[in-house]
Amino acid sequence: MVRIADLESGDYWKHMGMTTVPNVDGKTQVVMKVTEQLKQFYGNVHGGVLAGLLDSAIAVAVNERLDSSEGASTVELKLNYLRPVNEGTLWAEGKIIQKGRRIIVGQGEIKDDSGNLVAFGTATFMVTQLAR
Repeated sequence: MVRIADLESGDYWKHMGMTTVPNVDGKTQVVMKVTEQLKQFYGNVHGGVLAGLLDSAIAVAVNERLDSSEGASTVELKLNYLRPVNEGTLWAEGKIIQKGRRIIVGQGEIKDDSGNLVAFGTATFMVTQLAR
């Protein structure tokens, strides 16, 4: 199984400033501080940043369900943006809706520091067998 620390240690996660923390229910959340580098022209966090954060949060939930011989890749992502964010910290959490042998469907949400829902969506991951 891919450890969550392995995901977190990747260059993409470092570049985006994402880290993980367990929430009060023991579920893993992905946390990201809003920086100037993550904002678009109008001063809000870029939609692609939010999409990457949501995908990463669902990926954490997916990886928690894989066995040691499996990997997974996103094959579809859909999200709805509900409110702009231009400061603070974003908190994302994913969960699995359905896990089959080849396809995993998850959903997730992103909230701001005040607990306001910023975005939510779904993702489909393809399960692959890792080379040994």
